[in-house]
Amino acid sequence: MDEEEGGRIVFRGRLGLTGGGGAMLEAAGTHILFDLADPPPSAAVDGTWVEIGVERNSVSLWPYLL
Repeated sequence: MDEEEGGRIVFRGRLGLTGGGGAMLEAAGTHILFDLADPPPSAAVDGTWVEIGVERNSVSLWPYLL
């Protein structure tokens, strides 16, 4: 994860789509779960390397029990 100018946070890693309308980004050995907006990305992006940039104030951290 890198921080860019302008208050954006950038996540880079391998994207894995889940069957329930979500995605998991594997970055530096860590898995980050994402809820996706409609329409979901094409199945063709599953397993590809991506860069996701978001506004800093749009990122929140929530505990998740596996």
